Amino acid sequence: MLKTYFFLPLFVIGYCSSLFAQVDPNYVIEQNIERTGGEKAWNALNSIMLKGQAVLNVDYNYPMVIYHQRPYHKRVVFIMDGKEVLNEGYDGRNGWTYSDLAKKNIVIPNYKPDAFDSDLLKYKQKGFNVSFLKTELYDGVKKCHKIELKKNANSSAYCFDEQSFQLVMEENKDETLYYYDFKKINGLTFAMKIIGKPKEGGEYIIRFSEVKINPAIDKKKFKF
Repeated sequence: MLKTYFFLPLFVIGYCSSLFAQVDPNYVIEQNIERTGGEKAWNALNSIMLKGQAVLNVDYNYPMVIYHQRPYHKRVVFIMDGKEVLNEGYDGRNGWTYSDLAKKNIVIPNYKPDAFDSDLLKYKQKGFNVSFLKTELYDGVKKCHKIELKKNANSSAYCFDEQSFQLVMEENKDETLYYYDFKKINGLTFAMKIIGKPKEGGEYIIRFSEVKINPAIDKKKFKF
């Protein structure tokens, strides 16, 4: 799920009304996967195309298109003056981005590609340890259950709404992501609005208007 997002929802709770009840994080993840499409359907997702709008700040608002294909191929472009400008791409060997200085696409040093699937999918097979952190408020009045996935020195936290079973927040070493406006497409649930807050500051908003499941993507899309 594209970290690109793509961004795949997961959640539920082993929760009772007792104040002493312990949330089972494994149950949380298993239930969310089932409620948002099921593991079989997520595993059958091999490519995705998303169209929408990226609001980078008050002065920068661009149409954008994301192509993502299993296992790592990715292309993220902004449409500027009717032309595609590469924000990020991976061709199977190198990461790429457009350089204003060089006026062409250049290789990103030490680029680490995003996996097509979310870490939450088959997290045990991937070697992650899971733990329940706490139940907390979000959006002022709603509750979510915060769960941590950890593997070696890497860890990410995920917060799942206790009523809707959607992933509403994800926090990693680079940024915090907030997910809104969930929509089911071909049996799979996606967040159609994402707010990102990088650790170094700032904020961006992505709104998707179109999501295509398993489209045929020309291999040329991943040549930069």
